[in-house]
Amino acid sequence: MINQSTISPQNPSAESIVPKANPEPLPDWHTALAEWKGLWQLHFVGFALLYLSVALFSCFCVWHIKRRSKGMTLGNYFFAVCLMLMLFSMTRTLFLLLDPYESHTVLHLPVLAVRIMFAIGYPCLTSALSLIHFAFLEVNKLRLISRRLQSIKFLICVIASHFIIVLFIYILITFSPKFARLLILCQTILIAWWLVLALCFLYSGWKVNWEAYLTAKFFKKQGTKDRGSSAGSSDSSADFVVHRSPPPKGVQKIARISGLVSLLAVLYASTEIYSLFALYHLYDLEGDDSVDHWTWWAYQTVTRFLDLLFCFVIAYVIFPSTQTEKKHQSQSVTGDSNSVRANPNIVIKPTGAIGNGLDAV
Repeated sequence: MINQSTISPQNPSAESIVPKANPEPLPDWHTALAEWKGLWQLHFVGFALLYLSVALFSCFCVWHIKRRSKGMTLGNYFFAVCLMLMLFSMTRTLFLLLDPYESHTVLHLPVLAVRIMFAIGYPCLTSALSLIHFAFLEVNKLRLISRRLQSIKFLICVIASHFIIVLFIYILITFSPKFARLLILCQTILIAWWLVLALCFLYSGWKVNWEAYLTAKFFKKQGTKDRGSSAGSSDSSADFVVHRSPPPKGVQKIARISGLVSLLAVLYASTEIYSLFALYHLYDLEGDDSVDHWTWWAYQTVTRFLDLLFCFVIAYVIFPSTQTEKKHQSQSVTGDSNSVRANPNIVIKPTGAIGNGLDAV
């Protein structure tokens, strides 16, 4: 991603300062801009405005959740998620508005600054989703791995390590392009993280729905027994009346979130694999420093769309927390696992009063 500079033969030391190859090959800007025409402005300005709207929304959420987090079970988790979303959207906005893709079509910023603004986005996005999944596990009392590993301290260490590795590699290759193939490590970590997130969200979503089914089955049997035992009594009204109903909103929401995150994570991993092998050719520094501009434009457009879709999913999760103060103090994503927390087919009505299901995460 380094633009070539003319090296004067009278200045031999310039070769050690100015890198020869692009760690991430870019298109030939002169040819690309001439053929893209208005599509280039549509890409970087359009996506920058969308990221800016996400940044403003995340600032709103940070303010509201910080003010109300004391009365919310998930307040601290959602506050951290909002901070990650805010950092991600702000850095993406600045990256696209100031010096998009090191094209120097707007400003000519230092290469290191542009790369850090771009690189920091991926750890922010994966960290936000990891925190959401961890919150799902905590409130639903689910255990995926050992207690030591499934802890907030361990997750914070993993997240911090991801940030450190990405920043270290991008700083290193900026000053020493010969290490450009280390970018393969960055993308490999990212691909692995997306795939792990896809599997984890699928499992947790399935687990919640399965336990909801078992809970429903149990109370269906209990309701049948209660009606049978009260059939011959003088009191004609049973203590509990069982009614068929759709799954509670909390369970439905978890199913939607889990399925969507898993799908998007697999798509994102697929685009990264494509770029690694087909677009950048494993960062072959001995080959051409540029890539086909139309292929590159299509790849960047798809990844930016996936970025925004993930932002919308995160917003879908955290937005209800800005509308309630103490609702989350007594509620969980699907309720307490030791109570009637997820009944997909049955609502128990004690003496005619309709039981309350979860309507928000």
